Amino acid sequence: MSTAAVFWSAEKSLFNHKINSDFWGRANPFFLFLALVVLTLLGSEVLFQLGVRTQFYLWEFRLDLNILVIWVFCLIFNRKLTLDLGLSKIGIGRWVWRDNFLAFFSPFFLLAIIIAVGLLVKTITYQRVDNPSTFLLATIFDIPATFFFSISNVLMEEIVFRGFIFRVISKGKKFFVSTFLVSSLWGVFSLGNFLHDQGSGVTPIFTGLINSFSMGLVCSALLLYSKSIWSSYSFRIGILTFSAALLSRSQEESNTFFASNLASFSNNGIICSLLYFVLAVILLKLSKNRQMSTLFD
Repeated sequence: MSTAAVFWSAEKSLFNHKINSDFWGRANPFFLFLALVVLTLLGSEVLFQLGVRTQFYLWEFRLDLNILVIWVFCLIFNRKLTLDLGLSKIGIGRWVWRDNFLAFFSPFFLLAIIIAVGLLVKTITYQRVDNPSTFLLATIFDIPATFFFSISNVLMEEIVFRGFIFRVISKGKKFFVSTFLVSSLWGVFSLGNFLHDQGSGVTPIFTGLINSFSMGLVCSALLLYSKSIWSSYSFRIGILTFSAALLSRSQEESNTFFASNLASFSNNGIICSLLYFVLAVILLKLSKNRQMSTLFD
């Protein structure tokens, strides 16, 4: 190969690298990820209509192809921007018992508030479950299994959204803004779950999105507060555990101790979302007081 050809090849490669760098450097990360999430959901919906599942179980591990697609995109994003966004940055090796204990049991106390108010205003009723002692013990003994088998699904979502995407979007933004944006993204990502629920109408989908958004606020706030992804993971496991045992989504469900007669008092209703908002604000205030700027270093 001649010297001119080598020079031209090197110049072309440098030009393409500059174009890619300009694109990835100037593009708004939030809208990049928003476009990716929307395209992933549309692709998932097409496959669903064709009878192809995008969510399945490998033994007891639930696998979601949607989050895997976004995970691959995150790896490309990381390589293009040469970011140092390793798992150590989100505290994957940092487990603090106090933070995870409080995060795990906080949904219990929030549901207890809803149940107490609901019983007072007669929108929630106590319902007897078959063998309540056995049901309660089974719920308790299932907690370690829920923690372990949710790694392939819940932990993956937390690493992608509250870990990588949160850190990318938070660059140069106030943590209130970045928390809001990432929670909005996760709410959109959760839309597919509501669309595939049988009998879901506009109102259930809307309240479900609000619930996911408010839940995402708490998860981001927990990451800011504890500097570890495990606290938000524990919070979501707590939601799975206690909402399934204490309070139903509707009167048709009979495997919980309490049944809601009103949708707003269900375990994913608007009252629960409001309590999530309150908890997120408290955590964000505490995070700010703890000077958590090191998360963005």
